[in-house]
Amino acid sequence: MAYFYIIMSHEKIELVGENYYADGQAYQEKINLQNQEIPAAQQIQVKSIANDQFILIQLPAGCDSANVQFFRPSNAAQDKTVTWNSKDGLNWTFPTDFLVAGPWKRSVSWSVAGKSYLQEDRIFISN
Repeated sequence: MAYFYIIMSHEKIELVGENYYADGQAYQEKINLQNQEIPAAQQIQVKSIANDQFILIQLPAGCDSANVQFFRPSNAAQDKTVTWNSKDGLNWTFPTDFLVAGPWKRSVSWSVAGKSYLQEDRIFISN
């Protein structure tokens, strides 16, 4: 028991980050974006194509910006963000070769006429 106490007393455990207030505000903004209703004209379609080798995102007319973040729960080093460029057109396609097998969290954010939207889901990649 004493060994456990000595080991744990040297362990640095931070339950609250340095910027906990700002982080909490940003998290609340994210929740608000997720909970807002997306008008039919501003909705997106996300599809896997070519045997899951590519992702196709159909963006709404008037889209100002968009990006997709892939979060790997078991390895943050594999997280990836893909950013849309208007020259890509509203049918945005990009390769998925960086997605290794296993669970991922996908977060798509976009804006139309200055209004931001967010859609998140969990996906499982099987190779």
